Amino acid sequence: MTSNQSPNDVETQSIDLMQELDPSPVQDEFPDLESGNYIPKTQSSQSVDSNVPRLSTPNLGLRGYNWDSWLSALQKYSTYPPSLFMALHFVNTSLIPLATRSIPDSETYLLLTRPIYQSPGLEHAVLTVPILIHVTSGIALRNLRSSRRARLYGAETRSQRHLLTFWPRMSLQARLGYGLLPILGTHVLVNRVTPLIVDGGSSGVGLGYVAHGFARKPIVWNLYYTIFVAVGMWHIVGGWAAWKGWRVTTARKERSKKGSLEGYLGYMRNEERVKKQKRVWWVVNSAAAVGACFWLTGALGIIGYGGHGSGWEANSWNEIYKQVPVIGTWL
Repeated sequence: MTSNQSPNDVETQSIDLMQELDPSPVQDEFPDLESGNYIPKTQSSQSVDSNVPRLSTPNLGLRGYNWDSWLSALQKYSTYPPSLFMALHFVNTSLIPLATRSIPDSETYLLLTRPIYQSPGLEHAVLTVPILIHVTSGIALRNLRSSRRARLYGAETRSQRHLLTFWPRMSLQARLGYGLLPILGTHVLVNRVTPLIVDGGSSGVGLGYVAHGFARKPIVWNLYYTIFVAVGMWHIVGGWAAWKGWRVTTARKERSKKGSLEGYLGYMRNEERVKKQKRVWWVVNSAAAVGACFWLTGALGIIGYGGHGSGWEANSWNEIYKQVPVIGTWL
């Protein structure tokens, strides 16, 4: 303040410099961390003028350009090639044996898909690499959301994170997927890895090889394939239902919102919505059950009763089963 200014002039000037701010609502709840909606806005993004034209780039179905979107997209689209492979495998190991009622006749159709089943480059591109991407992206998503929760609540050490239980709870879909991994690994070990070690390839592995294994240890293989088909079918059908928005194996109970009628007055959800959820639940589980029954009927009912092989081929198969790592003595 200069000597020529009065206190009233200074006060008037200070009031003129003040900026009037519009009121903004206070957020009473934390954002949904599981869906990846907690994305802090940077100062630079807030200061950009909305009138400035921007270059529009296709996002290929991704919701923004954050890690959640990219990992979710990888987890989703990596299931397309294995699903095609499983559909083809379902036809060769279930529907065709059911139609022909003969393992030798079914082997003829299996030979048509040998380029996919045993071509090293194509097999890994269609099956191995997509499955690894699917599993890795799922684990990365869980770690990302866990670390985000830890930062939100201020947990810094591992012990603090353990006490606050920041690791997202697994849904039924995730449990089925992680449970399927060792079962699928055993299938690959018996039918692809061990024949490669013993015979230098799996050209002699087919439906007769599987039938020979059933004849050697019927209880082991009937139990194994029943679990394998059931877990795999429910995971695949439940996953595709989730991609379509029908969340059955991934459904979670909705949390009551603070200040809502549902939270304080026990307001019932819309009856029509409940009926739709029940209808979707029945459709998805019925589809999985029907698919599993068809697959098991062809695999256990036809291939499972194929009996022992004969001659040098049976001796080769016996040697392969005996040399399976870890579990060879049980086969």
